[in-house]
Amino acid sequence: MKFALNLNDALPFSTDIPVELQGHLIPGSMVQASSNGYGKLLLQKLPSAAGPVHYHAYQINRKTVFRIQDDGPFFSACIALQHECRLEVEGLGTVLLCEGQYNIVYSPIFDLTSAHEGGKEYISIRLQYGLPVLEEWTPYFPSLQAFLEKVRCGKFAMLSVDNSWLTREMQDMIYRLIHHSRDKVFNPLYFDLLARTLLFHLLSQSAQQQPRSPYTHQEINGIHEAREMICRDIRYHYKIAEIAQKVGMNEFKLKNGFRDAFGDGLYEYLVAERMLEACHLLTDSKRNIKEIADLTGYKSVQSFLKAFKRRYNQTPGEFRHRVMGREPV
Repeated sequence: MKFALNLNDALPFSTDIPVELQGHLIPGSMVQASSNGYGKLLLQKLPSAAGPVHYHAYQINRKTVFRIQDDGPFFSACIALQHECRLEVEGLGTVLLCEGQYNIVYSPIFDLTSAHEGGKEYISIRLQYGLPVLEEWTPYFPSLQAFLEKVRCGKFAMLSVDNSWLTREMQDMIYRLIHHSRDKVFNPLYFDLLARTLLFHLLSQSAQQQPRSPYTHQEINGIHEAREMICRDIRYHYKIAEIAQKVGMNEFKLKNGFRDAFGDGLYEYLVAERMLEACHLLTDSKRNIKEIADLTGYKSVQSFLKAFKRRYNQTPGEFRHRVMGREPV
């Protein structure tokens, strides 16, 4: 792939990631990075049987235009995650995706320009689905069939005349794609499943528009970061204001977004995690109830017993007896 700054100057890339963009790094990805007076760029590629996934993060200092060229056609599901994505595509003209919009684009020539304003961070994702993967869905989506007929004839094409909006479910799927390998080994089967499931949602939304997500890409990240904060140490009870400050969201948006995403409020989610851990610990015959209460964040055995019985309608001792055949303690 050839990348030119302001259309003419070739942009050099390396694997040295600018400090400001290291938070966007996906473990296991193929990385290219560049930094100059115009800004900092991080390009990442992850392989998938459904087709490679490209995740781009740009921090732009000055107004600039990139020219991107490659062999073969340009054939991708393009998603603008943060700030708009303004592309000039050979044969299609201007393709403008507002933040939170997407479309599937085909051009037989991979020669496009990407325009950016200074003082912004742009984040986008491209899913380069293979033709056979898309063809599997043609019986269910007539617009996809019409789109692929143009693709087979080598004609310029877009899946929808009007761009579609991401739903919250699709944002969650994208979050899992980007963060799937955090703290664990890359699993290609799971990654491929995520990419294919996201494709289904993209096609479904194009066919019948559901309400757009009320959350931005950054807010979705913040909601998931809040869950990770809770799960990292279930013994600590964070105040909502403390979590909101850590993830950079206002309390109202965080509380509503968390409940939308996970079905529970932040405190209810903490209690559920504590109770799951308590059930796991109760299967260890070496641990007494006082120790389990402490490990799950309860200051007294009495408060632990009360919370457990409220959750499961039985005491911890009765639960242990049922699963291990021991006398209640």
